[in-house]
Formats: sequence, structure tokens, C-alpha cells
Amino acid sequence: MSDFASPVDAYKAIIDQLVNETRRYSESSDLAKSGSFSKAPEYHEFSTFISSLSEQQRELLTQMLQDERDKAIHDLLETLSWWIDRRDVGLTYRDEEMPVDLSCTGLHGDFVKRRDGWEWPTGGRDCD
Repeated sequence: MSDFASPVDAYKAIIDQLVNETRRYSESSDLAKSGSFSKAPEYHEFSTFISSLSEQQRELLTQMLQDERDKAIHDLLETLSWWIDRRDVGLTYRDEEMPVDLSCTGLHGDFVKRRDGWEWPTGGRDCD
């Protein structure tokens, strides 16, 4: 496990990991090409359905699943932002408060912006 120089570095790593894993580990990542959801037996019905679709339909389904995955992460982070803003919940790293919401749009905003290529601010929050 890697140590971080500061709580803000730990926070950035969490958001970046969510962005990367949302893209890399998505069940739908190669669904359009393979025509299968998963090789796991419990997903046999899903794979049977998917294999009956055309390549164009599988590509559309892949986009839909990716969008839903993004929304799930967004909604979870939005709820956590609410708890931080309204209920005095906080995140810490090594007993130090972790600065969050570096884009001034909530944790969910940081996730969306990083997913879309936004660069982390170098000197504090980026509220422009």
C-alpha cells in the first residue's frame, strides 16, 4: 500500500481510482465485442440475451451500462457530499482532515470533472 504525502493527495487518489476503475473494471467493457456479459454461471441469462443482439445494439447497451455505472458512483459521492456539508461528517487520512470538493461542485463534481479530463488544481480549490 502506498503512502501519500498529504490528506489532499489521498483524496485525489480516491477520486482518481474511482474514475479509473469505473472505466477499467466495468462489466460492460468488452460486452459489445464479446457478445457476453460474464462467464460466471449466475450471468448465463444475461449473456444469452446479449448474444442475441446485433453488434450495434450491444454497443448501445454497453454505453447504457457505462452511463448507469457512472451515475451510481456520482450518486454515492453526491450523498457523501451532502453528509459532509450538512451533517459535519468528514474524511481523514492519518488523523488529519482530508480536503474534499476541490472543484467546488462536491465530491461528485470532482469525480465527473476528473472523468472528463479536468486537471487537479495545484494551489487549493478551483472554483472558476
